[in-house]
Amino acid sequence: MKKTIYSIATAAAVLSAANAAQTVCVSANLDKKFQTIESFTASDAWSGNFIGKFFADDKKEKLAKWLFSQKYGEDGSPEGIGLSMWRVNIGGGTWEQEGADIVPIQRRAESFLSKDGKSYDWSKAAGQQYFMKKAKEYGCESFLLFSNTPPVQMTQNGKGYKDAADFKSNLRADCYDDFAEYMAEVAKHFEGEGYNIDYISPVNEPGWKWSTNAQEGTPWLNPEIKRLAVELDKSLGKRGLKTKQLLCEAERVDYLYGSDAYLEGRKKMNKNPVEDMACDQIRAFFDPDSKDYIGHLKSIPRKIGAHDYHTHTSNEQIVSTRKKLKECADKYGVQFIQTEWCLLPGVACKDGMPQKNPSDMDISLLMAKLIHTDLARVDAPSWGYWKAFEINGDHALTGVTPKDGDICQGGNVFTRKKLWTLGNYSFFIRPGWKRIDLTGADDLGGVFASAFASPDGKKVAVVAANVSYEPADFDFSLSGKGSDGLKKVSAFRTSESSDLANQHIDPKFDGKRTFKLSPRSVTTLLFE
Repeated sequence: MKKTIYSIATAAAVLSAANAAQTVCVSANLDKKFQTIESFTASDAWSGNFIGKFFADDKKEKLAKWLFSQKYGEDGSPEGIGLSMWRVNIGGGTWEQEGADIVPIQRRAESFLSKDGKSYDWSKAAGQQYFMKKAKEYGCESFLLFSNTPPVQMTQNGKGYKDAADFKSNLRADCYDDFAEYMAEVAKHFEGEGYNIDYISPVNEPGWKWSTNAQEGTPWLNPEIKRLAVELDKSLGKRGLKTKQLLCEAERVDYLYGSDAYLEGRKKMNKNPVEDMACDQIRAFFDPDSKDYIGHLKSIPRKIGAHDYHTHTSNEQIVSTRKKLKECADKYGVQFIQTEWCLLPGVACKDGMPQKNPSDMDISLLMAKLIHTDLARVDAPSWGYWKAFEINGDHALTGVTPKDGDICQGGNVFTRKKLWTLGNYSFFIRPGWKRIDLTGADDLGGVFASAFASPDGKKVAVVAANVSYEPADFDFSLSGKGSDGLKKVSAFRTSESSDLANQHIDPKFDGKRTFKLSPRSVTTLLFE
């Protein structure tokens, strides 16, 4: 009997030790500041036009509130995630094109050109315009127009995608100025409607072949991107627009520096000269000695955009690729902007998530790793998710369930964990805030955190993620000028059981306090 009692006691002690919270000692300093935050964003592709046109008003309003609201609900939790930029797809006209074969159908997009390409019809893309209007009404003040393909009237094969996998642009050689004029005219129109069109992204994932009918798209070689950028600079300039170009939406961050990563997957397929391929783009576009230099153009800021795809198979890859990106960006005085990510099918992270059938919270925690690393290690001023909405929502912030399986018949809407996890950042960290120094929490396999301060220093947001399966004590202290004036704290958690929920903790804060981080959660601590 004594042996049994001893065994039970020993087991209980071991279990207690295993469940004991780890302690992470963290400090933030208001006196040490880094990049200014511009925005957190998502896009209306691919389903935005269909949802905006065919779904009932109450369903569309729900989606708009979830995406753009900056208000708190009756329970003290955010009612939305307060996106501060909205990416709008300038379609290629495959939706209205006779004989178009892009499937699924919601990946076809309208353009603002008439069928003959000789005039504009601003009543088109009405569903997308609905969400632009709602974004503005909710206080989203920044818009980016992006193009996946030139209008079909300007492509070599008359389609919204390539036939040949030659990695060259589908834009006709005589239409570079026409395409530039089209994009600039769309920007001018919406500026006239009261929208701040801060950026145009004229090319998207230029290193991919885009030779199937799965969606609109075209590849681009670097010299082709340069030629288009020069024409678009002229078109924006003659209209007096302040809109900037954001190049080049590379599909991977490691395509921005060097050519090794690109050649590893493309060498056998891409027969173009290496110096022309869609890689090594920071140097190609911002080194004055490069044949493709465009850094002198008025509409080209010292910024470059790319997507976070395929560079997160491990925590080590997340860190190492972004370390090299930061080094290259600093060398040429360029700021990196992450414009698009979702977890693509079959691409996971071996650290901290199941390799098959990950939950939405598993995916959300991976997203938090990427946001944290891009902001805290690369000094990115902006971070973007890919699709705001999608049928079923597996790869989107929200999901829609079409009536009878037909998106043109309306349906129901719902949120995903990814929405609220992004909201842990986007709702609280507003344009103009600055990242401040935070030390002691940078473990992508455990607890990591970053901190941000409002321009007047009267608010600080700390976003802390615990990706481990055990609770953690977040032993936090805040110092620096103005820190003694921050006496109140609130906590908002996203986890399997919470959706950016106010935890209603004791609001007292005296410069130091220990907070509880639940396993597999993201928590925002708001100090005021």
